[in-house]
Amino acid sequence: MRDKRTILNGQGVGDYVSIGKSFLHIDSINTPKYKIEKEDIEEEYRRLDFAIEKSIKEIEDMQKYADNNIKNILSMHILMLKDKVIIEQVKNEAKEKLFNIEHIYDSIVSEYLDKLSAFSDKTLSERASDIIDIKSRVIKNLIRSNSEDSNKIPKDCIVISKTLTPSDVLKFNAIGVSGFIVESGGFTSHASILAKSFGISTIFNVADISNKIKNGKKIIVDCKSNIVIINPNKKDIENYTILTENIKKYKEQSIIDAREKAITKDGVEIKVNANIDIPEETESLLKYGIDSIGLYRTEFLYIFSDVNDEENSFFPSEEVQFKVYKNIASKMKGKVIIRTLDIGGDKMSPALGLMDFKKEDNPFLGWRAIRFCLSNKNVFKEQLKALLRASAFGDIEIMIPMISVLEEITETKKIIEEIKLELKKENVGFNENIKVGALIETPSAAVIIDLIVKEADFISIGSNDLVQYMMACDRTNEKLSDLYNPIDISVLRMLKHIIDSTNKANKRITLCGEMGGVALYTPVLLGLGIRELSMSVTSIAKVKNTIRAISIKECEDLVNSMLDKKDNNFSKSILNSFRNRINIKIYEGIN
Repeated sequence: MRDKRTILNGQGVGDYVSIGKSFLHIDSINTPKYKIEKEDIEEEYRRLDFAIEKSIKEIEDMQKYADNNIKNILSMHILMLKDKVIIEQVKNEAKEKLFNIEHIYDSIVSEYLDKLSAFSDKTLSERASDIIDIKSRVIKNLIRSNSEDSNKIPKDCIVISKTLTPSDVLKFNAIGVSGFIVESGGFTSHASILAKSFGISTIFNVADISNKIKNGKKIIVDCKSNIVIINPNKKDIENYTILTENIKKYKEQSIIDAREKAITKDGVEIKVNANIDIPEETESLLKYGIDSIGLYRTEFLYIFSDVNDEENSFFPSEEVQFKVYKNIASKMKGKVIIRTLDIGGDKMSPALGLMDFKKEDNPFLGWRAIRFCLSNKNVFKEQLKALLRASAFGDIEIMIPMISVLEEITETKKIIEEIKLELKKENVGFNENIKVGALIETPSAAVIIDLIVKEADFISIGSNDLVQYMMACDRTNEKLSDLYNPIDISVLRMLKHIIDSTNKANKRITLCGEMGGVALYTPVLLGLGIRELSMSVTSIAKVKNTIRAISIKECEDLVNSMLDKKDNNFSKSILNSFRNRINIKIYEGIN
């Protein structure tokens, strides 16, 4: 039976398009459940037989390296796998109910588990843990049954996942996957930011996708149109093949456009810097002609160690960090703003398990960023010392995230001065005048910005968290995506207050959140008084092209209208009208 062409809606990241075969990321999904046709039943039987045989082979391979006690346990697992009663029951029920075989297998084995759990006998409870292990192994092999090798993730595949973490993105990017389709999350999550920086097609909020597709099925991800096409037809393949070729040409042209200065129609130059997550991205910046980094997220040093070495559960040493920071700073002609450790929230490291880092009910409001660092001064001092040492090799600036109270800045500055004295005693070079800035992400910091600018050398606005906290909505919750609005009147007023106060104090201000990389919002930010932005390198060309098509006067008039009208629907409407009216460079076949 031919698979049905299906179109699903979601929330795309960027303008990317990918064509590939589906790969279910089973660590993140539940057992899929879907109806099958009568003519599919023999194929379901074959899949079950294959999964059981594969599971037995995996256990036999494990036995080669096990001691006698473990071998006996594994032998029992093989006997359970070969249980003809269960196999026959699964096949009969699949034929009767016409549901996919892994769902039926899961249901029947779970029934046996429930019966065993009703007994208090220790031997039976131990048997239950064996059955859980066996069930998981068979279901994994069923889900992956159409893959060439269940131990390998196919290159250029489209990963299907319930959730997506930053470490997932790093792991899959190293393999070379083409895209992600995720059931939940949003475009401002750190996983999304990473995927965008790597140029990986990603769509969030595709409802129940893990239950609607099998492994190895042809699939198209269209981020610009916010759609996923399962089992595309011949015309789809032809059209999207042409589109991918156009996107390739666009990328070549975007490098040229990114290298040119961003000067408004009335002659004001806007400085555009890049955000990076891993050191390897500096090569891409040089290709795009970017000389400064407005945000280096150092937490991915810790997360990335989790990807490369599962045994490594310690934070990177001072020496490891020093080499990374030195390498980045020495390559860049301009400044390199390095954000101190912002662990917690949706960015976790296995090392936190060693530090009594208990699961929090609300991690985004919990023990993270500067709160964590000031509670773990040994960890914090190692990073600050590495940063100071590296400052001798380039224009490094230090940025402190998640400031909530003034004391977090003053205490950090005190620690930095102490480390400077240590380095002088050790006769180690560093930049005595290194700048220390504050990342404004909380309403409390925004309210006391007049006090913060007296302590900080520069200010950067982290719009992702600032909007989230202003609107009291989880930016990764798809049900609140409409509430997460960067041009809500409350957000606009808060941004204006921060920008005006910083400009009045004659301190440098930039915006480094995802809002800065969305060309639609560029006129708003310029109208509010921003003259420096930092974003993913893949967004720079479009933002610069927008800047070249507008004047500061036009942008100020736009923002004043939005602030005067005090109506969110009006703001969205007038912004879209403004966007349609200006003459922005168009990439043929893309826009």
